[in-house]
Amino acid sequence: MKPITDVIVIGAGFSGLSAAYYLQQKGLSVRVLEVSSQVGGRARSDIMHGYTLDRGLHFYHNSTTELSKIIQLDKLQLKNIYPGYLLCYEGMFHLFTNPLYQTLDTLSTAMAKNATFTDKIRLFGLYAKLKTSTYNKLVKEAESSTYEYLSKNGFSKKLIDSFFRPMLAANIFDYNLQASSRFSKLYLKSLFQDHIALPKNGIGSIAKAIADKLHDGTISYKTKVKRVSDNSLELINGEILEAKKIIIATNAIDANQLLGKRELPAECSHVSTLYFSTEHAPISKPVVILNGNNGTTLVNHVFVPTLLHSNYAPEGKHLVAVNVVKDHDLDDEELVAKCLTELSEWFGLKVMDWQYLKTYHIKYAMPFKPILDEIKFVQAISDNVYACGDCFSVGSMESALRSGRETANVIAQEISLSKSLYDDAIA
Repeated sequence: MKPITDVIVIGAGFSGLSAAYYLQQKGLSVRVLEVSSQVGGRARSDIMHGYTLDRGLHFYHNSTTELSKIIQLDKLQLKNIYPGYLLCYEGMFHLFTNPLYQTLDTLSTAMAKNATFTDKIRLFGLYAKLKTSTYNKLVKEAESSTYEYLSKNGFSKKLIDSFFRPMLAANIFDYNLQASSRFSKLYLKSLFQDHIALPKNGIGSIAKAIADKLHDGTISYKTKVKRVSDNSLELINGEILEAKKIIIATNAIDANQLLGKRELPAECSHVSTLYFSTEHAPISKPVVILNGNNGTTLVNHVFVPTLLHSNYAPEGKHLVAVNVVKDHDLDDEELVAKCLTELSEWFGLKVMDWQYLKTYHIKYAMPFKPILDEIKFVQAISDNVYACGDCFSVGSMESALRSGRETANVIAQEISLSKSLYDDAIA
């Protein structure tokens, strides 16, 4: 009789891969079921005609620690983006920089016309506060919407609309600033305290590096699960698989469908990323460009990955990632035309010569947190079924990896205890 697998993990995103890695490190048998043809979940990369297209614009935060527990980071060949933002506001570009790293460019920040003198003082005060406050302290502060928090702290409506809206939308996809102020402050602290970077071979190379740490044959690709019960699951083809423990490491919406009920918080934000090719980059620095012109425009932020890693595009070409966070009812052709028209106001009519490559619509881009009242990393659904991922805490690679690790630790302890009790009973 074939032995029952110790743990089946559904989903090969960061949390699922992390859980599988730590379970195997503890000597347990693990099988990972992945519905697509590659690992990474919502942080995958595709190769298209020599271009590396990340499924949504992603960055690695150097201040995080979970990934370095699994792989050697130098293998990713990370390069840091410019520490700050280039803000397009009323026909002009202004650098908003982190004063810790770029003192020479701080003059541009100080002269930005969308910020009053008081705004500039308060910006530095916010930077100093978040830089010196612990994460534990921030999650215990009074809760409100992000907009309410910024308003109560004296920032002008002009700065909130022209800078904070697009900046937070670029990071947590919350253009309306209705997310938890605690949630937003945790992200701002992470951005303020360290560089963010991009791997040489796309964001998908991170998940692939973790997958390479697993035993051969651990991951079953193009395997769709229909439903999950306490000790077994049913595949879409009708096959039943059994395991001592099951981990659901999908996004919250898919997890609830597998369970047949709402067990996980499923609020989320979305983003559309459009990729274009051009012979000449529209800017010279690898910096995220924010759209500070609040109104009917759709483009939120733009980045040129080839200014960091030239191999993101064929020789002589640049890759431009254009990101839309606002709701719209345009089809892909209309969306491309709208974005290029808007960007012609930024960079001139030369953008009309850009070659359109592809659009990704990421429906579950980030867990949305209207209230952040608790941060946890392990969620028991039943005695034998667990869910893990970043929907319980702060949406990030770090949270997903930690959730996988902590879930693996809990399950390993339970299986060890169960085995010990069984051995004692038959002794």
